[in-house]
Amino acid sequence: GQQRSHAAITLYRDTNGWCPFCERVWLQLETKGLPYEEVLINLRDKPQWYKDMVPTTLVPAVKIRSGGTEEVVWESDVILRRLEELHPEPAMLPPDGER
Repeated sequence: GQQRSHAAITLYRDTNGWCPFCERVWLQLETKGLPYEEVLINLRDKPQWYKDMVPTTLVPAVKIRSGGTEEVVWESDVILRRLEELHPEPAMLPPDGER
């Protein structure tokens, strides 16, 4: 993954790289060329701060920083839609209603 100190997006994913839902989000970030930081979460021993931040405690999740605010989004479908809303080019998902 890309490590950029001023990235507006942090991707929280599994340490072993086996999670297909994490891969979907990673692929979207890479294809769109969005700078992001990657934080690996040990699924066998999730840190308390992660469990506090993500109610489902599942990966993936992203933290998006924009205009002085922070937003945490989880569930890969929701993450993909949110990233598409914020960064529509190149388009990677059909418009709502055309699924």
